[in-house]
Amino acid sequence: MIVRTTLRHLLWAGLGLVGFTGTAMAGLPGKTYSEGQIWEYRTRPEDKGSLLKIQKIDDGADFPKIGSIYHVSIIGVHFTGLPLAGILQHAPFSKAALDASVTRLSSSKIAFPDSADGIAQWQQAEGGVFTVSVAEAVSFTEQTLRSQMPAQQQGN
Repeated sequence: MIVRTTLRHLLWAGLGLVGFTGTAMAGLPGKTYSEGQIWEYRTRPEDKGSLLKIQKIDDGADFPKIGSIYHVSIIGVHFTGLPLAGILQHAPFSKAALDASVTRLSSSKIAFPDSADGIAQWQQAEGGVFTVSVAEAVSFTEQTLRSQMPAQQQGN
């Protein structure tokens, strides 16, 4: 639990500094999202089978150029050498980023972590929003965590 909390603080510190609102990828228009949906997405090769769940949808009032913010949890990610259990509790995305990433609704009934703490930390930190693909955001998260952790904790 301590490691996970520390990693969240490190990640949000990184997102707060970056304010990750780069150029959105072109996506397929017309996808409709609802809280509670579980989606398959275009993963990194090492994350095959990973899924995301839309935990909360914000109106995006704080990000008028981006629009609605989709707070997701992601399971099945693999961060080699980092003490994570294959879960990203919370990551905020633009609609364009989701449109460019998701492939189809999943029928999986797998449990996802509660993202309320992550969303609260994001709001308090005035964090950024990912406008890149989910796979790119997962890679960014891994790089951020790896760069901010002492080598002995990375298992290398």
